[in-house]
Amino acid sequence: MRTQYVKNGVLVRPLEKPATNFLSTRFYDGRRIVDVLDSRDATQVWMRTLSEEIRFPRVPFIPTDEQLGWLRQLRYTIESVYRDTIDGELAPASAHLQGVLDRVRIRPDIVSGKDYLQASWGDTSGDPFDDLAAEIAVTALIAVTGFPATLLRRCEAPRCVLYFTRYNPRQHWCSDICGNRVRVARSTRADRTAGAGNVS
Repeated sequence: MRTQYVKNGVLVRPLEKPATNFLSTRFYDGRRIVDVLDSRDATQVWMRTLSEEIRFPRVPFIPTDEQLGWLRQLRYTIESVYRDTIDGELAPASAHLQGVLDRVRIRPDIVSGKDYLQASWGDTSGDPFDDLAAEIAVTALIAVTGFPATLLRRCEAPRCVLYFTRYNPRQHWCSDICGNRVRVARSTRADRTAGAGNVS
């Protein structure tokens, strides 16, 4: 399975949690920073594409201007939670996350699976916006608490703004593309340094 790919102008990351995919609505495409929350139509394309690819969100919709503004603010807050968690700033991370959870109108039920507990969403609330906000909030909570928090990283590649789950201890980039970009940049710098040293 590919760790990430672009479809319909949307970055899809099948191995990442919904909250991390939500943060990925803003990404570097190799030329510029793309922000799919720039417009209502682009946001609907994001929802529809991810729903088809990774079943999140469960019910795509066209957000109102007010909802779109709230989603942008939610993304900013979740990014702050991720950043503070990685930096070890747990007090602000906790405060930001609690603020998000306080605004969520629905909660999942906890059920016992075969080998572990699971979150069961049951029936939808009837409001796809509330469902989306709840799933983002709860999966962000999962990402920054307990063992998963120790795996959370920010990509070290220049200009990349993505976060990722580090399953390989030697992984420093969100994708092979970013890793290749870093290696090319290092090689270019090394060549320039060598060339400058040869100038008499």
